[in-house]
This record gives sequence, structure tokens and C-alpha cells, in this order.
Amino acid sequence: MSALLKESKRITKDINLVYDFTEKTNLTQLQAQPDRAVVAKLRADLVLPNDKILTVDIDFDTTSGYHDNTMMIMDDFGVEMLTAAFAVKYGESYAQSIQKAWQEKQDPNDPRKPTYMLVQKPENEGELPKVYCACGSKQHPPQEAPENIV
Repeated sequence: MSALLKESKRITKDINLVYDFTEKTNLTQLQAQPDRAVVAKLRADLVLPNDKILTVDIDFDTTSGYHDNTMMIMDDFGVEMLTAAFAVKYGESYAQSIQKAWQEKQDPNDPRKPTYMLVQKPENEGELPKVYCACGSKQHPPQEAPENIV
């Protein structure tokens, strides 16, 4: 029966969305906008350098530092676009700190560089967005939320 409630849509050759139309009660603290849905949770299968898969649930209804997420950056081109925007809007030093965080392991003992970055909208007008690097460490889940890199 549940297979009838799922539908796939190919957006491009490498993006396939699978919709699950099963009705669920909203148990989050998040509220949709009147004319737009809000992302509450994403599930990602990450291909690790050792060719194994690590599944990560990214829950945006927490106080972990991921609340109010605006963007998820997943590759060098995304970082290039993000740093270009930061350079213009906030200054070159902030753009460089993002580029540096993407190019280096967060901790020298980490097995790999970050897999993705999350960008949060500023809490108040005139403040900088928060930017977090994630999923390059040994320990999953991490004991503490990542540090803002700008």
C-alpha cells in the first residue's frame, strides 16, 4: 500500500526526488510559511573515501546549530559561489575564512575534509550569517555542534 504513496521525479541526470505522500503529523517546532514549505529534515547517504556509505539524518528542528539553515554547500563550486557572495557583501576576510575551512580538516586528526557546509541566516539585521563545516570528523555523531567558521 505504501508504494502507491510514493512518486519519483527526475530533475536532471543526477538529481532524482522521491516523494512520500504518506500523511504525517507535524511533531516539530517548525512552521511552514503561508505559501512555502520549510525543510525539517534531510537524509543523506555519503560516499566515504573508503567507498563505504555513511547515512546522516540532518534535523533542522533542533538547537544543535542547524536551526534556521539557509543553504547547504556540497562541493567546490558551491564554496566558490558562497565565497564570492561573502566577499561582496561582508568582505574578503570572511570569504577567505570560508575557503580555508573548506580546504582543511577541521581537526588535524580528522580522516577527511568537510563533506558539506551549512549557512544560517543572521539572527539580527547587520550581523553575519553563521557558517558550519560538517561531516569530516572521526566521531559520528559529533559530541558537540560544529563551531561557526566566520
